Amino acid sequence: MLSQLAAVVLGLAAVVAAAPAQEVTSSLSPRAFNCNNPVTGLNKGDCEYLSRIGFAGMGSNPTNSDSRIWIGNNGPNIFTFTNRASVDIVLVLWDSSNGYASSFVTAHAPKLTYSIPRGSSINVSLANGVTGAYSAIYDRTTVISPNGQVFNTWGEFTTGNHATIDISRLINMGGNSFSARVSTGCVADNSRCAYICKWGKNTCWESGTYDLIGCIDQKNNNAWYGANPEGGCAGWDSGSGRISAEFY
Repeated sequence: MLSQLAAVVLGLAAVVAAAPAQEVTSSLSPRAFNCNNPVTGLNKGDCEYLSRIGFAGMGSNPTNSDSRIWIGNNGPNIFTFTNRASVDIVLVLWDSSNGYASSFVTAHAPKLTYSIPRGSSINVSLANGVTGAYSAIYDRTTVISPNGQVFNTWGEFTTGNHATIDISRLINMGGNSFSARVSTGCVADNSRCAYICKWGKNTCWESGTYDLIGCIDQKNNNAWYGANPEGGCAGWDSGSGRISAEFY
């Protein structure tokens, strides 16, 4: 798929997309929220860190399938998120509830904020037809970008018909290493089915400033939207939506 980080600049109705700082920062004002009773799955220390760096709120971490994204392994698409890093992390996942602005976590609370200790995993179920992305807060040190987005690597996905997943490094080329293996065997990671910035930039989103690497050899979606590549690991629709997503 077209990298969702750049989609708004290209005029697409994507769920997660960066925009020039001057277009968004004026409406964002970090505000603390109460962590006396964190949602299930988010520990108090992680909640306080998210509040301190400017998140609009905790995720709801639902367990009911009516939510279309929920904690559990009883959905048509199951993401198993595993923390293989040497530190604890917080999974941050958002969907299209607020359109392209959903990725701006200082303006909109994400769908999930879930503490994953090192060596641990959680299962997340998604209905078909969900578009969204995820990232992670490492050891309470990952920060928010000036635009109000998680300043780390992202995984971007669409479920159901034409299901696709990719890894995007466009917001921070120096972010942590992620991988996502789909049920067809295709792997997206920081060097395969990954969006990267050209010309040594650390952050990019403008048309023509990024590339998609390591996807052609895996025989997955590869196309062009104007001057920009689109693609990712595909073929895991029709009830075969099983994703092994790992953080390093």
